[in-house]
Amino acid sequence: MTYVAMQLAYFMGFKKVILVGVDHSFISKGKAHELVTSDGEDRNHFDPSYFGKGTKWQLPDLETSERAYHMAKEAFETDGREIIDATIGGKLQVFHKADYDKLFQGSSTAY
Repeated sequence: MTYVAMQLAYFMGFKKVILVGVDHSFISKGKAHELVTSDGEDRNHFDPSYFGKGTKWQLPDLETSERAYHMAKEAFETDGREIIDATIGGKLQVFHKADYDKLFQGSSTAY
């Protein structure tokens, strides 16, 4: 879904995209796209009730996501645009990192 949002931002003409909340890390392990059932509090998302107990969901494919992010980065940079990652504590290492607090408190030296 993040890659689709990047594509939309590109085609809408955005010069700068700031990612927030792209943790790129999951506690649940297994094969990509494997169907699993939540057995309690969700420790993989920002809210423990994101997937309630009994919710079926597919494990992420972080490797494929990362390949897509590299393609997005190349497309943006080739066109003189940029994608910045302001996720707090995120594990994604594709994009330039920015300090979330500085970025959204009006500081002109955020990145």
